[in-house]
Amino acid sequence: MSVKRWEDDAIVWRGPDYGLEALRYHPEVTSAAVAGRIITCVEVVDWSGTGTRDLLLSSWDACYDGRVFLRRQIGAHSDGTPILGEEELITGVRGYVTAVKDGDTFHLVSASRMRKQIYVFPNIGKHGAPEFGEPVRLDLDADWVKNNEYFHTARFHDIDGDGVPELIVGSDYWDDYWPNGLEWNDEGYRGYDDAERWLGGPLRGFLYAFKNKGTPANPVLERGRPLIAGENPMEVYGQLAPAFGRFGRSRQSLIAGEFWNILHIARQREDGQFEPPSLLRTPDDTVLELDHCIHLPCIVDWDGDGREDILVGAEDGYVTYLKNCGDGKDGLPRFEKRGRIETTKPLVHAGVLPSPAAHDFSGKGQFDLVVGNSTGELLFYQSRKENGTIYLDRDIMLTADGKPIRLAAGLTGSIQGPSEKMFGYTCPTIADWTGSGHMDILVSDVTGRHRLFRNTGEETLPPRFAAEELLTYGGKPLKTVWRVRPAVVDWLNEGQLHYLALDEEGVLSDWKKASDTELVDKRYLRWETGDPMRFTVDVGGGRGRVKLCLCDWEGTGRTDLIFGTHARACVPPDPKTGAPRNTTKQAGLFYSRNVGTPEEPRFALPVPFRFRNETIAMAMHVASPEAVDWASRGALDLIVGVEDGSIVWLKREELSW
Repeated sequence: MSVKRWEDDAIVWRGPDYGLEALRYHPEVTSAAVAGRIITCVEVVDWSGTGTRDLLLSSWDACYDGRVFLRRQIGAHSDGTPILGEEELITGVRGYVTAVKDGDTFHLVSASRMRKQIYVFPNIGKHGAPEFGEPVRLDLDADWVKNNEYFHTARFHDIDGDGVPELIVGSDYWDDYWPNGLEWNDEGYRGYDDAERWLGGPLRGFLYAFKNKGTPANPVLERGRPLIAGENPMEVYGQLAPAFGRFGRSRQSLIAGEFWNILHIARQREDGQFEPPSLLRTPDDTVLELDHCIHLPCIVDWDGDGREDILVGAEDGYVTYLKNCGDGKDGLPRFEKRGRIETTKPLVHAGVLPSPAAHDFSGKGQFDLVVGNSTGELLFYQSRKENGTIYLDRDIMLTADGKPIRLAAGLTGSIQGPSEKMFGYTCPTIADWTGSGHMDILVSDVTGRHRLFRNTGEETLPPRFAAEELLTYGGKPLKTVWRVRPAVVDWLNEGQLHYLALDEEGVLSDWKKASDTELVDKRYLRWETGDPMRFTVDVGGGRGRVKLCLCDWEGTGRTDLIFGTHARACVPPDPKTGAPRNTTKQAGLFYSRNVGTPEEPRFALPVPFRFRNETIAMAMHVASPEAVDWASRGALDLIVGVEDGSIVWLKREELSW
C-alpha cells in the first residue's frame, strides 16, 4: 500500500520573509553555533579556490525552497579547525546540495523530498568564483528495492575506481512504517498496542549507484542498482544519507546517516564490494550517539591533521564535528564527538520549531526568553539593551536538579512512532505557579504530558529549577494531545490559577489548580457561537501543535487569546471542506477577542494576524507567539518562534487584525 504523507501537499514557503525582524545576538557574542535551517545538509568546498574549507548548508525545501547558504573560512583555530565568517545566500541553487569536483572546479548536485528528480547545477564560473547555470535534470531509472521511495540525498563519487564518479543516491521509504497504511493523522490510526508495542514496521532507507558514462557536468547514467553491503542491499533506518572517505588502512568506506541518532560505516573490499555495515564507534569502543535525528554527513579533514573527519548536519539545523581519532583494533576508525561547529558571525538559532516564553528574570526591566524546541531543550536567552536596541546573549541550556533539561519521546512517547525517539517538542510557559514569588516553568511536549519545573528561588542567571514534577488530573498524570504550548490565567484576579491546554480530543480545556501538581474541575472553553474550541478537522496527532498565549491584547481588562497553528489547522473546523485551512495553507497566527464574562469567557471567531498588511505565513509545522511589551513601550508586541529556528519581533504598529 502506498502511503501519502502530509508533506506531499506542502506549499513551499517563498514568503513573507521575516528575516529583518529576527532577534540578533549582542555584538559581544563573537562565537556561537553555526546552523542551517530545518534538516540541514552540510558540505565542505573550496569556494574561493585558495585551499579553504568553506561550509555549504542547505535545508529541507518543503518549507524553505531549499535555500543554500555559504560560510567561508576566514582563518584557523589553534586546533587547526576553520574559523567561519558570516552567512551568504547562494542564489539560483535549491535542495539538499553536495559538491562534485571537476578538474579545478566543482558542480553542485541537488536532491529533494519534493520531487522525483535529481539535478546537477553546472558551475559555469571561473576558478575561485563559482557561478551556476541552468540545472541539468536527471530522471532516474533503477532496480528499486521498494516502490514509492523518496530521494533523500545524492552525491557523485567514484566507487569503482575508473576515474569517473558514479551518482550515489540515498532513499527514504515510509510505506512499511505506518500501521495498516494509516498515518498518524488518519481516522482509525493506532500506533501502539496495550503493551506499548509499535504496530507498524521500520523506516527504511536504501542506497543506489548509477554508472556514469558522461561527465560530472553532463552525466549519462545507466540504470541504477542497489549498492550491496555484504549479501544484501545497503539499508538503514530511513533517510539514508551517504558520504565516502578513506580512513586508516581501509581502501575507502561508506558513512551512512539515517533517521535515528547513529551513523553506519561499511568498508569497501578489494573486489570493489562493500562489507556489511556496522555502527560508528568512539575511542572507548561505545556506539557514537548523536544529539538528535535525521543526520546528513560529509567527510573532510576538518582539523588538517591528515585524518579524514566527519561533519554531520541534522534535523535541528546544527552541524556536529566528529574528530577522527585513528583506527581501532578491528581496523575501523574511531571518532570523538567534539560538539557543534561555531562561527564568528552567528545568527540566533534556537533549534527548530522554537517556542518562546518571556519574563524579566534579571529584574532590569528587560524581558529574557526561555525557548523550547524540537530537540526537547529549554534554552535561556538573557536580553541586553544597548543604544536603544535589544539584543540576546548566547543561549544557555536550562537545568533541573543540576541536570540539563532535554525531554525526549523515547520509543513509545510519540504518536508518530519510534522514529521520533529523539524528539522533545518542548513548549514552555512561565508563571508563578507555586506562589513562591519566583517564576516557574510549565511545559508540555511530544508525549502530551505536562511538567512543572519549580524555581528554586536562587538569585542567579540563568534561573535554577528543581527536578520535574508531573501535573495530574483525576489521580493520574495529565495526558493530552502533543506539542501544545499551555497557558496559565487568573480569570477573576482572585488568586485562583487555571491551566489551559488542548485535551486528548484536541478541545481547548480549562482546569483549576488545586495544588502545585493537581488539577481539578475541567471545563471546555467555547467560541462565541457556543461551540467548543477546536483548531482542526484532523484526528490523532493532527489535533495538537497549537501554541496558546493569553493576554489583554486590546487593553479592555479582558483576557484574550492569541494562538499559533500549523499548516493543516482549520479554525474553526469546517467538517465538510476543512476550510479555511488556516487561510494561508501555512503556519499562522490568530487573534480571538474575549467577548464573554470573567466567569464564562467566550471567544470571538479567530482572525488571522497581518504583518505590514500581509497575512502572516510561517512555513509548515508551527508558529509560536508570545505577547510581551518587548521594548517597554507600554504596548504588547509579538515575539514569535519560526520553524527555521529564528525568533522574530513583530511590532504592534506593524500588525493588524
